[in-house]
Amino acid sequence: MKLVKLSLVAALAAGAFSAANAVSLEEAIKDVDVSGMLRYRFESDRLDIGNNAGLSGDKILDGFNSSKNNQHKFKSQLNFKAALDDNFKAFVQFEYDSTDSGFGSQAQENLGTRTKDTFGVKQAYLEYTNETYATSVTFGKLEVGSIWTDDAVGTGAKIVNNSIEGLTFAGYWFDALNYVDDGDFGPTKLNKSSLYGAAVLGDFDPFAFQLWAAYSANNAFLYAIDASYKFSFNDANFKIQGQYLGNSLDGDFENYYGNIVDNGSFYAAKLSGDISAFDFQLGVVGYGEKDKGSVVVLEDKGQVIAPGEQIFYSHGSDLRGDIGENFFYFAGLGYTFAETLRVGFDYVGGKSEQIGRDIDKNEYVASVSYAYSPKLTFSGFYSYLTEDFNTQGADDYDDQFIRLEALYKF
Repeated sequence: MKLVKLSLVAALAAGAFSAANAVSLEEAIKDVDVSGMLRYRFESDRLDIGNNAGLSGDKILDGFNSSKNNQHKFKSQLNFKAALDDNFKAFVQFEYDSTDSGFGSQAQENLGTRTKDTFGVKQAYLEYTNETYATSVTFGKLEVGSIWTDDAVGTGAKIVNNSIEGLTFAGYWFDALNYVDDGDFGPTKLNKSSLYGAAVLGDFDPFAFQLWAAYSANNAFLYAIDASYKFSFNDANFKIQGQYLGNSLDGDFENYYGNIVDNGSFYAAKLSGDISAFDFQLGVVGYGEKDKGSVVVLEDKGQVIAPGEQIFYSHGSDLRGDIGENFFYFAGLGYTFAETLRVGFDYVGGKSEQIGRDIDKNEYVASVSYAYSPKLTFSGFYSYLTEDFNTQGADDYDDQFIRLEALYKF
């Protein structure tokens, strides 16, 4: 969406600037593109631990996604991208992110309706593009955009080249990450180190691949591969995808988890498809060590194959750093009515094996989404996670989580 008109206040401001022998505001903003999103989420989480206090002896305080109560989450982003010169553009993203907790909350500091949260600058960077060499250079505060992160932001630089058709080459360096402001980072030292890396992305329809490499200073060398192949049969479309992520640890990081951390590896395979109005997916995921701590991603669930809503944050299964050997299988089925209303059901099951105990896990997810328009979408899901501890005296965990969402993009 592009700004093309001035309000009365802006017009007065433009006149003031002109009178001061400066560029008018109208001239300054004529090449500014504005985009963004508005999102509201209602979340309700209930965690039940057997009939007792649980393994740690503590009272029930939190579920895996939020505290044991209702939460209302508001998020808004405003993006401004301005052409400064023939080859330079500037980008600024302002974000508002606030959570109102219901009066059943155990977290007293977040109780009630919040009215003083403000917009903050989440991204701010300068981009240089050389069309002759199909190369762009970006530096400042920007999204990392790697296979190990979801929406993490870092301070650094990125260079991207598309001079060969079908291939994208990228190099990146981040001297800091927003591990304090983004609550989805893991507990390890990987979040507090400079990150250097490179990637090669290929798209030769129907085949595509991604090769990733990164070095977290004094901590670990990370590598990943993602490959997929699409094919069709009559009116049915299918896709096969496989992933492997690994890392090799440096000396500083080996002290994490009390000297019982080890190199990590992750593998996953998925078959998905669309048959008329039906869609489906099925596959397997495996990672971790039974008696060692290991890490798969840096933030949230990264960009790895990880279905479900709660199971990959549960005991021994946290992709951001945990102790446990995990193997899961999953399947899902959905149906779309009139290309606007989709209903679906997903199942994830498996086991996390740890020192002295095994945990059988099952997650059932029912979801619905409705595209009211190309810009406005309503959605929701119900997730039920069970964790059965095969250890005498240990309580089982049952977590029910509900999310309702309204999302508007412009």
